[in-house]
Amino acid sequence: VDLFRSLDIPVRTLECCSGDLADLKVKSCDVEAWSPRQKKYFEVGSCSNLGDAQARRLGIRVKGSDGNKYFAHTLNNTVVAPPRMLIAFLENNLQADGSVRIPEVLRPYMGGKSEIR
Repeated sequence: VDLFRSLDIPVRTLECCSGDLADLKVKSCDVEAWSPRQKKYFEVGSCSNLGDAQARRLGIRVKGSDGNKYFAHTLNNTVVAPPRMLIAFLENNLQADGSVRIPEVLRPYMGGKSEIR
């Protein structure tokens, strides 16, 4: 979420309804970015807690502070889906004249440019 915000992309997180969760998922949150073209938010990433279900299948155990072994709890996370990130970046930084505004945080890597023409 911070990555999108640092690029001036409006973003929100949604906790998924338990009825919408796929197998193994205990909890899941979607990250959605605003699409000016579609005039709605679209999914750009997600994070799911799989509890110990995946670790049970894979036999992954951890030793607890009490010395006992437990099945690990695992997460599944899409930090960035590059095509969706690019879409969100371009749509939210496109100017009326067709140029693309460069967010402040990227300007040092763009030779100080404030836009791409």
